[in-house]
Amino acid sequence: MGLVREARILKHGELFVVSDERGDLRRQLPGAGVYYRDTRYLSEYWLLLNGEEPELFDSSAERIASGIFEFGNALFRSEDGHHVLAHTISLRRCRSIDQWLEEELQLHNYNPFPVTVELALVLAADFLDVFEVRGFPRERPRGRMLLPRHRGRELTLAYRAPDDLLLETEIRFSRPPDELTIEPGTGDLAELVIPRMLLPGQDQLVRARGAARPPRVFAVFRLRLLAQSSEHITMRLAPRQLFQRREAARIPDVSIIGEAPQVEEIQFARVRTDHEVLNLVLDRSLRDLQALLTPFPGGRLIAAGIPWFVAPFGRDSLITALQMMMFSPELARDTLRFLAQYQGKKDDDWTEEEPGKILHELRFGEMARLGESPHTPYYGTVDATPLFVVTFSELMAWFGSPHLFEEFLPAVEAAVGWIERYGDRDRDGFVDYGQRSRRGLVHQNWKDSHNSLQFPDQSPITAPIAPVEVQGYVYQAKLALADLLQRYGDEAQRMQAVRLRNEARQLQERFERRFWIESEGFYGQAIDGSGRLVPAISSNPGHCLFSGIVRPERAPLVVRRLLAPDLYSGWGIRTLSSAMPHYNPMSYHNGSVWPHDNSLIIAGMRRYGFDREVCQLVTDLLGVAAAFPYYRLPELFCGFGRDESACMIPISYPVSCSPQAWAAGTMPFLLQVLLGPEPRAADRRLILRPVFPEWLNEVTIEGLSFAGRTLSLRVRRHQERYVLDYQADPDITVALGSAVPVGRA
Repeated sequence: MGLVREARILKHGELFVVSDERGDLRRQLPGAGVYYRDTRYLSEYWLLLNGEEPELFDSSAERIASGIFEFGNALFRSEDGHHVLAHTISLRRCRSIDQWLEEELQLHNYNPFPVTVELALVLAADFLDVFEVRGFPRERPRGRMLLPRHRGRELTLAYRAPDDLLLETEIRFSRPPDELTIEPGTGDLAELVIPRMLLPGQDQLVRARGAARPPRVFAVFRLRLLAQSSEHITMRLAPRQLFQRREAARIPDVSIIGEAPQVEEIQFARVRTDHEVLNLVLDRSLRDLQALLTPFPGGRLIAAGIPWFVAPFGRDSLITALQMMMFSPELARDTLRFLAQYQGKKDDDWTEEEPGKILHELRFGEMARLGESPHTPYYGTVDATPLFVVTFSELMAWFGSPHLFEEFLPAVEAAVGWIERYGDRDRDGFVDYGQRSRRGLVHQNWKDSHNSLQFPDQSPITAPIAPVEVQGYVYQAKLALADLLQRYGDEAQRMQAVRLRNEARQLQERFERRFWIESEGFYGQAIDGSGRLVPAISSNPGHCLFSGIVRPERAPLVVRRLLAPDLYSGWGIRTLSSAMPHYNPMSYHNGSVWPHDNSLIIAGMRRYGFDREVCQLVTDLLGVAAAFPYYRLPELFCGFGRDESACMIPISYPVSCSPQAWAAGTMPFLLQVLLGPEPRAADRRLILRPVFPEWLNEVTIEGLSFAGRTLSLRVRRHQERYVLDYQADPDITVALGSAVPVGRA
């Protein structure tokens, strides 16, 4: 079973719930549960009406913070002898999520006579770490399940962790159950893993090691429904984390969820176009990003995705911040502040921390607290650190604030220091990676699944590995920082700017010499530790257009290769060419299509003036969004060709996160690409170079944040030219610029 088609997901802050289309939490749905801080606080929740499962009519979780599930009864005989026909009693589950999870169960009797019904709720909590839910093995025994406690309207499910952390799921009903039964748990708690699922980035099924089950509670309510009348029951659920001995804590912040900080919404610019489907996709994207905004210890940040990645991720949050820069530069500012707090200070093999390095992933669950996983935080990422510098430079282009420059410069210089002192392990002139932690990642660029990098002849790959796209990020970071030092720095910093530009130029020369495959007119995917170029044809070099490291005369060849039938599926650019022996359109990174990957490639094409190709790919991705539920772009989808599908629709990937941050950021970013902004906040000047597909004629943006001010603008196409209207402070200039010539960066 997969999460894209079946799941109904609600989220607010750090609390989220993953259920099936009925609203149930069952073991048959991978990852189903109520989660808070990387722990599953409710693993089982389903209901029966008069001993039968009610018939589902429909359900929706479109609003993210609330969901509705509509049911009808099955045929039954009432206590007073009436035959109650099917579909004469409705049951509606109204679920909402805020500081707690609340569900109202509404029953309405449409019969002309009274009916007594029995509503049974089944509940259990296994308190698994999210890594256990995903199938990762434990290295030490789990804690102990405590017997559920019941008093009147209140029910508590509890677990004592090995570090003495008491985890409780507090449930409060609007009325006491008429009957409550507790069924003891069975089996070894170490065997409490989901029965069968496919993990992101894996090609094999993970199976349970037993049939263990935590204690299960049956709460029964008997309701007398008068003719043509309603009754309801409300259930409220809140997780708690409490230490009896505070000195035992190894977690940044332990709290009762009701006392946790409320998340303040992001103030996005308001966008409208003359294309209704695009408006729906943009609206969905902004709603999803608001839902993914999470108040982690250390500040608010966009979580990477639900259900597996509701956690701080360096790469994901930075790319999302870059995607949303035009609509909320404040998001980028908050992202940089959060990541700077956790920037590496020491050298540590277990967490792969190094001075100046930006984190990959931070977790708060039991396995992290007990040292079974290195995510405290874990630093195994090769690209987050240069992307930190790139994001800072883009933020300065939109803000132009000397105060921001002073605030972030120490962290940015430390990041560049990591690139120069630690980034190139084999000293061949390219930034690379190699696994250090026994529980770390083998591959540490964005394609981080275990089989994402392969020689076509299947010969072994040795570390350290230098991915092609990362060299572009480093090139971009050095040039961008050089420009900022030249403008805002002192004399010594301006000298440093000269050095950075020279280093970037030398990197570009090495890059072109070592990564180019003449016979393909394209770049290889990586260089391994033996110095061999991995000649796999992949989407990665498309990011090099985004960063600008590609020589202008080679850009047409790169674009042509990206759009060849083996890479271009008709819905987007595949992660791997269909001509490669390890191609699989149903794999995570070896043939699937990722919207965020395409968004960076499309931005790179626009940078080099390939406007026609940009419009085609934007049109493709808009069609993808329209084909998925709620107009939501998925994290990824299968790479089957458009002509391979009899239904002419993109095929979903079974365990894709939904919503997911950089997928949500894709369409706003593509609208930015179409508008072609060149922000020069320090000069109070914003240049737009618009190019619209034939189906788009007008874009209006209100509340756009630029140079510390707020402005509004409208760009519309009139015959063969574009017309700009804007409202801004007198010292702000917004103007239209000419298109970039093809092949020019």
